[in-house]
Amino acid sequence: MFWVSLEEGSVAMSELIKRIVLAAGGTGGHVFPAQALGRELAAQGHEVYIFSDGRGHQFNNASFLRVNIPASQFNGSVGQKLKGTVKLIGGTGAALYHLRRLKPHVVIGFGGYASVPTMIAAIALRVPTIIHQADAYFGRANRFLAPFVTRIATSFPHVENIPKPYQNKVSFTGLPLRPDIKPSPYDLSEENEPFHLLVTGGSQGARVFGEVIPKAVSLLDPVLQKRLRICQQCRAEYLETVEDLYEQTEAHVQLSPFLDLMGERYKKAHLVISRAGASSVLEVALVGRPSLFIPYPYAMDDHQFYNAQQAVDAKGSWLMREKEFTSNGLAIYLSELMTSPWKLKQAGANIQTIAVGDASLRLAHLVKLIVAQERKIV
Repeated sequence: MFWVSLEEGSVAMSELIKRIVLAAGGTGGHVFPAQALGRELAAQGHEVYIFSDGRGHQFNNASFLRVNIPASQFNGSVGQKLKGTVKLIGGTGAALYHLRRLKPHVVIGFGGYASVPTMIAAIALRVPTIIHQADAYFGRANRFLAPFVTRIATSFPHVENIPKPYQNKVSFTGLPLRPDIKPSPYDLSEENEPFHLLVTGGSQGARVFGEVIPKAVSLLDPVLQKRLRICQQCRAEYLETVEDLYEQTEAHVQLSPFLDLMGERYKKAHLVISRAGASSVLEVALVGRPSLFIPYPYAMDDHQFYNAQQAVDAKGSWLMREKEFTSNGLAIYLSELMTSPWKLKQAGANIQTIAVGDASLRLAHLVKLIVAQERKIV
């Protein structure tokens, strides 16, 4: 693995016709990094196309065009796997048609089943390819594609399970993040100040958070409860139940099924409780906020655990398995951390060591290097 330097391999961009395809699924973990890279590439004068499945409406952006590619998961019953195979064949055919029409200089895949047809088509057409590995555990789709792609970009400096024969293809670029996510000083210095707790649980909120956290708060000393300012993502169907639980405490609480303006919310937070998708871990790392990560126990290959472990190894966060995530245990954590501002501030500084603030620029630079190498431009 090597770090992508922005000074490496100066490329005369005026000599390049820059047409680039990004292939990604429709979930936030794939959407946000692809959008971030797309914005950077478009700002540099590239023609950017997004190839995604039907959920790709989230990619609507004036800076790049979207192409719908059929795709489906392969999990579940025999019938569902058969459907997935049919969609893969159809999606690969559609991708072949559009890639021949557009003639891109490079195709970048951001993982997920929806990116696979486009990547297979690009490899078949011998178009230079990059796969971006968001998580700290090498995913199944990327393991399938690894022997055939030009380069593998990673979000974390260490990624588990990359086969040894392909490690010479690996470049550490970091994970492109939303533009509102920026480093921010940590401002908690007094034990009696209001304490802002941000709770995010993925795009739909985690039910377990709504069950465990209010009960944990109720176990705290009333003085600590009154300090708490809690902003929590919560599924709409559980809002009333969670509100009732919090009404039995002294905490000030804001609940919402969807949290926007995440840059500002991270900036205000003194502690974040979250799942451990790659974007979640690296967003709080870039802002510099200490976090308690609860990896989603059913994530493929347990990849959220490996993401969280990177932050734990940097001494910038804490990790609890969901089966260990109890109200009593969380109350002990909260009581200790709310009365130890120095510990939180140090963890906030430590977690920033795994963040790459200019990941979009570094990945865009890797794209230019690949195009230049293929066209023999020095």
